[in-house]
Amino acid sequence: MKTQSILVLFISLFIIACGPSREEIVKEKFETALSHFSNKQYNNAKLMIDSITEFYHDQIEYTTRAKDLLRTITIEEQKSNLAFLDSLLADNETALEPLMKNFRESSDYGPKKILIHKRQKPENSYNRIYLRAHLDLDGEFYISSRYTGESNINHKQIKVYFSGNHALSEAVEIDGFQNRHFDDGGTKWEVVNYKDGKDNGVIDFIASNADKSLKVQFIGKKHYYILMEKFDKEAIRDGYEISAVLKENKRITQEIKKVKKELKKLSAI
Repeated sequence: MKTQSILVLFISLFIIACGPSREEIVKEKFETALSHFSNKQYNNAKLMIDSITEFYHDQIEYTTRAKDLLRTITIEEQKSNLAFLDSLLADNETALEPLMKNFRESSDYGPKKILIHKRQKPENSYNRIYLRAHLDLDGEFYISSRYTGESNINHKQIKVYFSGNHALSEAVEIDGFQNRHFDDGGTKWEVVNYKDGKDNGVIDFIASNADKSLKVQFIGKKHYYILMEKFDKEAIRDGYEISAVLKENKRITQEIKKVKKELKKLSAI
Protein backbone atom coordinates (compact mmCIF):
# COMPACT_ATOMS: atom_id res chain seq x y z
CA MET A 1 0.00 0.00 0.00
CA LYS A 2 2.84 2.34 0.88
CA THR A 3 4.61 1.44 -2.35
CA GLN A 4 1.41 2.23 -4.30
CA SER A 5 1.10 5.69 -2.71
CA ILE A 6 4.71 6.52 -3.54
CA LEU A 7 4.11 5.43 -7.11
CA VAL A 8 1.00 7.68 -7.43
CA LEU A 9 2.96 10.65 -6.04
CA PHE A 10 5.82 9.99 -8.44
CA ILE A 11 3.46 9.79 -11.43
CA SER A 12 1.75 13.06 -10.36
CA LEU A 13 5.06 14.86 -10.06
CA PHE A 14 6.10 13.51 -13.44
CA ILE A 15 2.89 14.75 -15.07
CA ILE A 16 3.35 18.19 -13.51
CA ALA A 17 6.96 18.31 -14.64
CA CYS A 18 5.92 17.39 -18.16
CA GLY A 19 3.19 20.12 -18.33
CA PRO A 20 3.73 23.56 -19.88
CA SER A 21 5.90 25.95 -17.92
CA ARG A 22 4.67 29.37 -16.76
CA GLU A 23 6.79 30.97 -19.47
CA GLU A 24 5.14 28.80 -22.11
CA ILE A 25 1.68 29.64 -20.78
CA VAL A 26 2.29 33.38 -20.67
CA LYS A 27 3.87 33.28 -24.13
CA GLU A 28 0.74 31.64 -25.52
CA LYS A 29 -1.44 34.23 -23.81
CA PHE A 30 0.63 37.06 -25.25
CA GLU A 31 0.46 35.59 -28.74
CA THR A 32 -3.33 35.32 -28.35
CA ALA A 33 -3.44 38.98 -27.33
CA LEU A 34 -1.39 39.88 -30.41
CA SER A 35 -3.80 37.91 -32.60
CA HIS A 36 -6.78 39.78 -31.14
CA PHE A 37 -4.98 43.08 -31.70
CA SER A 38 -4.24 42.21 -35.34
CA ASN A 39 -7.95 41.48 -35.85
CA LYS A 40 -8.89 44.77 -34.14
CA GLN A 41 -10.57 42.85 -31.31
CA TYR A 42 -9.22 45.32 -28.80
CA ASN A 43 -11.42 44.37 -25.84
CA ASN A 44 -10.43 40.70 -26.12
CA ALA A 45 -6.78 41.70 -26.39
CA LYS A 46 -7.04 43.89 -23.28
CA LEU A 47 -8.66 41.05 -21.31
CA MET A 48 -5.73 38.79 -22.17
CA ILE A 49 -3.24 41.53 -21.26
CA ASP A 50 -4.98 41.99 -17.89
CA SER A 51 -4.54 38.26 -17.24
CA ILE A 52 -0.82 38.46 -18.03
CA THR A 53 -0.10 41.52 -15.88
CA GLU A 54 -2.18 40.23 -12.94
CA PHE A 55 -1.06 36.61 -12.69
CA TYR A 56 2.40 36.48 -14.25
CA HIS A 57 4.41 39.17 -12.44
CA ASP A 58 7.46 36.91 -12.47
CA GLN A 59 7.52 36.79 -16.29
CA ILE A 60 9.13 40.21 -16.75
CA GLU A 61 9.64 39.95 -20.51
CA TYR A 62 6.00 39.21 -21.29
CA THR A 63 4.48 41.58 -18.73
CA THR A 64 6.63 44.35 -20.24
CA ARG A 65 5.60 43.42 -23.77
CA ALA A 66 1.96 43.21 -22.66
CA LYS A 67 2.10 46.74 -21.24
CA ASP A 68 3.65 48.03 -24.46
CA LEU A 69 0.90 46.32 -26.46
CA LEU A 70 -1.73 47.90 -24.20
CA ARG A 71 -0.28 51.35 -24.92
CA THR A 72 -0.37 50.61 -28.66
CA ILE A 73 -4.01 49.49 -28.40
CA THR A 74 -4.89 52.66 -26.50
CA ILE A 75 -3.24 54.78 -29.19
CA GLU A 76 -5.18 52.97 -31.92
CA GLU A 77 -8.44 53.40 -30.01
CA GLN A 78 -7.79 57.12 -29.56
CA LYS A 79 -6.96 57.49 -33.26
CA SER A 80 -10.22 55.75 -34.08
CA ASN A 81 -12.09 58.08 -31.70
CA LEU A 82 -10.43 61.09 -33.32
CA ALA A 83 -11.42 59.95 -36.81
CA PHE A 84 -15.02 59.42 -35.64
CA LEU A 85 -15.19 62.84 -33.97
CA ASP A 86 -13.70 64.57 -37.03
CA SER A 87 -16.28 62.84 -39.22
CA LEU A 88 -19.12 63.82 -36.87
CA LEU A 89 -17.96 67.43 -36.86
CA ALA A 90 -17.78 67.49 -40.66
CA ASP A 91 -21.32 66.04 -40.90
CA ASN A 92 -22.62 68.72 -38.52
CA GLU A 93 -20.97 71.47 -40.53
CA THR A 94 -22.68 70.13 -43.65
CA ALA A 95 -26.03 70.05 -41.82
CA LEU A 96 -25.54 73.67 -40.73
CA GLU A 97 -25.12 75.08 -44.24
CA PRO A 98 -28.80 75.19 -45.28
CA LEU A 99 -29.88 76.40 -41.82
CA MET A 100 -27.35 79.23 -41.84
CA LYS A 101 -28.32 80.66 -45.22
CA ASN A 102 -30.42 83.44 -43.64
CA PHE A 103 -28.15 84.10 -40.65
CA ARG A 104 -25.14 86.40 -40.55
CA GLU A 105 -22.32 86.78 -38.05
CA SER A 106 -22.34 90.23 -36.53
CA SER A 107 -20.47 92.21 -33.88
CA ASP A 108 -22.58 95.34 -34.41
CA TYR A 109 -24.97 94.79 -31.54
CA GLY A 110 -22.73 94.29 -28.52
CA PRO A 111 -19.30 93.13 -27.37
CA LYS A 112 -19.98 89.49 -28.30
CA LYS A 113 -20.40 88.19 -31.83
CA ILE A 114 -23.87 86.91 -32.58
CA LEU A 115 -25.74 85.18 -35.37
CA ILE A 116 -28.69 87.27 -36.51
CA HIS A 117 -31.40 86.51 -39.05
CA LYS A 118 -31.12 88.89 -41.98
CA ARG A 119 -34.83 89.84 -41.71
CA GLN A 120 -34.58 90.52 -37.96
CA LYS A 121 -31.79 93.08 -37.91
CA PRO A 122 -32.75 95.91 -35.50
CA GLU A 123 -32.37 98.52 -38.24
CA ASN A 124 -34.92 96.58 -40.31
CA SER A 125 -37.31 96.06 -37.40
CA TYR A 126 -37.23 99.45 -35.69
CA ASN A 127 -41.01 99.92 -35.52
CA ARG A 128 -42.09 96.29 -35.71
CA ILE A 129 -43.93 94.29 -33.03
CA TYR A 130 -42.55 90.77 -33.18
CA LEU A 131 -40.65 87.89 -31.52
CA ARG A 132 -36.91 87.98 -32.09
CA ALA A 133 -34.48 85.05 -32.14
CA HIS A 134 -31.21 85.55 -30.21
CA LEU A 135 -28.30 83.25 -31.01
CA ASP A 136 -24.55 83.36 -30.34
CA LEU A 137 -21.65 81.33 -31.73
CA ASP A 138 -21.65 79.00 -28.70
CA GLY A 139 -25.22 77.98 -29.46
CA GLU A 140 -26.87 79.91 -26.63
CA PHE A 141 -30.41 80.68 -27.77
CA TYR A 142 -33.44 82.55 -26.45
CA ILE A 143 -36.27 84.72 -27.75
CA SER A 144 -37.52 88.18 -26.85
CA SER A 145 -40.85 89.90 -27.40
CA ARG A 146 -40.62 93.40 -28.89
CA TYR A 147 -43.45 95.89 -28.64
CA THR A 148 -43.60 99.49 -29.85
CA GLY A 149 -46.52 101.91 -29.82
CA GLU A 150 -47.88 105.25 -28.68
CA SER A 151 -48.57 103.94 -25.17
CA ASN A 152 -47.19 101.19 -22.97
CA ILE A 153 -49.00 97.91 -22.49
CA ASN A 154 -46.51 96.84 -19.76
CA HIS A 155 -46.37 93.28 -21.06
CA LYS A 156 -44.41 90.62 -19.20
CA GLN A 157 -45.64 87.43 -20.81
CA ILE A 158 -46.52 85.99 -24.22
CA LYS A 159 -48.91 83.34 -25.48
CA VAL A 160 -48.42 81.76 -28.92
CA TYR A 161 -51.41 79.88 -30.30
CA PHE A 162 -53.35 78.42 -33.24
CA SER A 163 -56.55 76.35 -33.54
CA GLY A 164 -56.93 75.73 -29.81
CA ASN A 165 -53.26 74.83 -29.31
CA HIS A 166 -50.99 77.17 -27.39
CA ALA A 167 -47.82 77.70 -25.37
CA LEU A 168 -47.59 80.25 -22.57
CA SER A 169 -44.33 81.75 -21.33
CA GLU A 170 -43.51 82.45 -17.73
CA ALA A 171 -44.01 86.03 -16.54
CA VAL A 172 -40.89 88.21 -16.58
CA GLU A 173 -41.35 91.15 -14.24
CA ILE A 174 -40.20 94.66 -15.23
CA ASP A 175 -36.64 94.99 -13.90
CA GLY A 176 -34.86 97.28 -16.36
CA PHE A 177 -32.75 94.36 -17.59
CA GLN A 178 -34.74 91.33 -18.79
CA ASN A 179 -37.89 93.43 -19.09
CA ARG A 180 -36.97 96.94 -20.25
CA HIS A 181 -38.96 100.00 -21.34
CA PHE A 182 -37.80 102.89 -23.52
CA ASP A 183 -39.40 106.20 -24.44
CA ASP A 184 -38.36 108.24 -27.48
CA GLY A 185 -40.39 111.41 -27.91
CA GLY A 186 -43.76 109.77 -27.46
CA THR A 187 -42.94 106.38 -28.96
CA LYS A 188 -42.82 103.57 -26.39
CA TRP A 189 -40.72 100.42 -26.61
CA GLU A 190 -40.88 97.28 -24.49
CA VAL A 191 -38.38 94.43 -24.70
CA VAL A 192 -38.83 91.22 -22.69
CA ASN A 193 -36.17 88.48 -22.76
CA TYR A 194 -37.25 84.89 -22.11
CA LYS A 195 -33.96 83.38 -20.96
CA ASP A 196 -33.12 80.32 -18.87
CA GLY A 197 -36.31 78.45 -19.75
CA LYS A 198 -38.63 81.42 -19.19
CA ASP A 199 -40.13 80.77 -22.63
CA ASN A 200 -41.70 77.68 -21.00
CA GLY A 201 -41.92 75.73 -24.28
CA VAL A 202 -42.86 78.64 -26.54
CA ILE A 203 -39.67 78.19 -28.60
CA ASP A 204 -40.34 74.51 -29.18
CA PHE A 205 -43.99 75.24 -29.98
CA ILE A 206 -43.03 77.77 -32.67
CA ALA A 207 -40.29 75.53 -34.10
CA SER A 208 -42.69 72.58 -34.30
CA ASN A 209 -45.50 74.64 -35.89
CA ALA A 210 -43.63 77.12 -38.08
CA ASP A 211 -45.80 76.11 -41.03
CA LYS A 212 -48.97 77.08 -39.14
CA SER A 213 -50.68 80.47 -38.86
CA LEU A 214 -49.36 81.43 -35.42
CA LYS A 215 -50.70 84.33 -33.39
CA VAL A 216 -49.02 85.98 -30.42
CA GLN A 217 -50.73 87.60 -27.46
CA PHE A 218 -48.62 90.14 -25.55
CA ILE A 219 -49.92 89.92 -21.98
CA GLY A 220 -49.61 92.81 -19.52
CA LYS A 221 -51.76 95.56 -18.08
CA LYS A 222 -53.10 95.69 -21.62
CA HIS A 223 -53.06 93.00 -24.29
CA TYR A 224 -51.81 93.19 -27.86
CA TYR A 225 -52.11 90.63 -30.67
CA ILE A 226 -50.06 89.95 -33.78
CA LEU A 227 -49.93 87.35 -36.53
CA MET A 228 -46.37 86.07 -36.83
CA GLU A 229 -44.52 86.78 -40.07
CA LYS A 230 -43.25 83.73 -41.95
CA PHE A 231 -39.61 84.86 -41.64
CA ASP A 232 -39.97 85.44 -37.87
CA LYS A 233 -41.20 81.86 -37.43
CA GLU A 234 -38.35 80.59 -39.60
CA ALA A 235 -35.81 82.67 -37.67
CA ILE A 236 -36.89 81.02 -34.41
CA ARG A 237 -37.21 77.53 -35.90
CA ASP A 238 -33.84 77.59 -37.69
CA GLY A 239 -32.09 79.43 -34.85
CA TYR A 240 -33.32 76.79 -32.41
CA GLU A 241 -31.97 73.99 -34.61
CA ILE A 242 -28.68 75.82 -35.25
CA SER A 243 -28.33 76.24 -31.48
CA ALA A 244 -28.48 72.47 -30.93
CA VAL A 245 -25.86 71.80 -33.63
CA LEU A 246 -23.51 74.54 -32.38
CA LYS A 247 -23.69 73.19 -28.84
CA GLU A 248 -22.96 69.69 -30.13
CA ASN A 249 -20.03 71.03 -32.19
CA LYS A 250 -18.64 72.74 -29.09
CA ARG A 251 -18.83 69.45 -27.18
CA ILE A 252 -17.20 67.54 -30.05
CA THR A 253 -14.41 70.12 -30.34
CA GLN A 254 -13.68 69.77 -26.62
CA GLU A 255 -13.57 65.98 -26.99
CA ILE A 256 -11.18 66.30 -29.94
CA LYS A 257 -8.84 68.42 -27.81
CA LYS A 258 -8.91 65.79 -25.04
CA VAL A 259 -8.17 62.97 -27.48
CA LYS A 260 -5.29 64.87 -29.09
CA LYS A 261 -3.85 65.65 -25.66
CA GLU A 262 -4.05 61.98 -24.69
CA LEU A 263 -2.43 60.89 -27.97
CA LYS A 264 0.40 63.37 -27.43
CA LYS A 265 0.91 62.02 -23.93
CA LEU A 266 0.90 58.38 -25.10
CA SER A 267 3.28 59.11 -27.97
CA ALA A 268 5.77 60.71 -25.56
CA ILE A 269 6.02 57.61 -23.36
